[in-house]
Amino acid sequence: MLMNTRDGYGLIARSLHWLIAILVIGMLLGGTLIFFLPQGGFRSFLIAVHKSTGVIILLLMIARLIWRIYNPQPRDLEDNPVLKAAARVLHIWLYVLLFIQPLSGILMSQAYGYPVDFFGWFRLPPLIWNSPLLGGVFLEVHRASAVILVFVIALHAAAAAKHHFIDRDRTLLRMLKGR
Repeated sequence: MLMNTRDGYGLIARSLHWLIAILVIGMLLGGTLIFFLPQGGFRSFLIAVHKSTGVIILLLMIARLIWRIYNPQPRDLEDNPVLKAAARVLHIWLYVLLFIQPLSGILMSQAYGYPVDFFGWFRLPPLIWNSPLLGGVFLEVHRASAVILVFVIALHAAAAAKHHFIDRDRTLLRMLKGR
């Protein structure tokens, strides 16, 4: 089943969720590694891969948002209205941060005067002028949102574990198996 149903997530929603999750975790780890590496060829290579992967995440997030808007979500399994509201807020933050991260990275790079190439196939058009001052602002946004994103992802994973191990409902299984 490609589409979501009342009781489960379809293949497209699940695939986008897990592909983005894997890429984002890799990007958070890779971004941290880049910070500690000395200048040189390997660091430059990782930065190029980091930028290209960020573009992929941005495109996947656009697809995911469109899919979520036009595809009904499965019913909530949470009965507690406070936890239900908290889950909605958490999901909104996930989406917002997963757009802020790649956009701030692209704008940071371009503001510092560095192009954003996509695996050497094409270069993104400049979205901002060369301004090291703005580059510094976008660098701080990129770093701060990465820290917040780690926290929000940890809360998201903890909530999934709570549903699976404490509530013993199908919330996690619906994202793994679809029903």
